Amino acid sequence: MWKKILGITVALTLSLAGAGIASAQKAGYVKKKVFDFEGDNIEGALLTPEGEFLGGRVKPIHQSLIEYRLDFIPEMLKTAEDI
Repeated sequence: MWKKILGITVALTLSLAGAGIASAQKAGYVKKKVFDFEGDNIEGALLTPEGEFLGGRVKPIHQSLIEYRLDFIPEMLKTAEDI
């Protein structure tokens, strides 16, 4: 039962895909368009805002949340003795 439904679905999908490709070819579908501006003179000016750029906010500098322990050597030796 499932195999028949799957076969019908695949056949229907392939037939619709083929019809879509055929209609795209009939309509003159072009994959690549080329625009040629060599004959045209394009003139323009650069628009810039009046005034000065302030640069934005200063990034805050935070202290590190990691605390370095300087008295860990005795604990390491104790751990090594337990092994």
